[in-house]
Amino acid sequence: MNQSSFRKKSPVRQLLAERYLLISLISFAATVLIIRLFLELTNYPRVEFGTLHIAHVIWGGLILFAAALLPIMFANRWALFGSALLSGIGFGLFIDEIGKFITQNNDYFYPPAAPLIYASFLLTVLVYNQFRKPQPSTTREDLYHIFSMMEELLDEDLDEEEKSYLIQRLNHIINTSDDKTLIHLAHSLLNFLKSDLLTNPISPKSGLNYRLEQLVAKVERIFSQSRLHLLLIGGLFWHGFISIMGLLNLTFLSMQTIHGQPERFLEIIKTLPPNLPPEWLIVKSASQAVIGFFSLVAGILLIMKRDRLAIRIGVLVLTTSLTVVNLLVFYLDQFSASLNAIFEFALLLGLINYRRRFIQHEFMDDIAGKANHLKRDEEQILQA
Repeated sequence: MNQSSFRKKSPVRQLLAERYLLISLISFAATVLIIRLFLELTNYPRVEFGTLHIAHVIWGGLILFAAALLPIMFANRWALFGSALLSGIGFGLFIDEIGKFITQNNDYFYPPAAPLIYASFLLTVLVYNQFRKPQPSTTREDLYHIFSMMEELLDEDLDEEEKSYLIQRLNHIINTSDDKTLIHLAHSLLNFLKSDLLTNPISPKSGLNYRLEQLVAKVERIFSQSRLHLLLIGGLFWHGFISIMGLLNLTFLSMQTIHGQPERFLEIIKTLPPNLPPEWLIVKSASQAVIGFFSLVAGILLIMKRDRLAIRIGVLVLTTSLTVVNLLVFYLDQFSASLNAIFEFALLLGLINYRRRFIQHEFMDDIAGKANHLKRDEEQILQA
């Protein structure tokens, strides 16, 4: 196979791939948490009929199969949405029983199962982050996406914003591509979009995207800069306090043990996975305490209005906790660590949102102001 043939067959990113990955990611995490919560509340019931035991991994396999069939059978965009949703649910049902697959005695409560499930979630997050990064597109990829968006014409759902985007990408292809065949194709599509043959696109105000944008705008109005600033300070301080309290509590129990009162300390040791040295409790508590200390530092910096440095430290600390420390926490505490992981993830999203909406905008405004200042100085020098 020559190089030109390989380029023509190389993978092309699906339009809105990051959105479908996010749907799959959320449905995966929600499925595992709902299953564990339901089983805990119902005392882990078993669906049995005589010698048969119907585990939920079977339903996971069926749902995964349905997720694979949808985009094969149907060309509509909703098939991709359904596939993303069902794939997350199916994989959540499957991975929840991983303890049974990796142990000889089919141990559903195998301690490493929780961190393995959490690690698979993190890998999915990494894939999502990779696909949400903006990357320069090729002419071939642009045309793939343009033809995909042309489906809106067939469904009579093309709005003005989508039409403008199509025209912009077609003009980009015409001005940058070296392939005369693709340029001719782009000209033909552009002429069609600008012709009277195309019925008037629907107003974006009646589309789903507009409603989503309105919802986002409403949420951002509620979480103004001052309110979000206060929430982040409170969240970082609470996270720091809770994280450090674990080490202080372990220190207090150790002192009680030294003074001949080991009862509470022994109760905690009994909850540890089998054959695990108690020293791992110290490792976990110390790691969380370090994370908590830097969370407090980030909160103090926010109070001091050093937002840029505070956000940088907070994002680094929470990312480290979510990707490294929590693997150990899930191993020791199992799924009771889920609430703390959700809180950390929400706090991380809040910090990233604050940086995107306020810090980066201020940075760009500073650059624009300096550029205007330099331009005025240059004009004054030329006039002199």
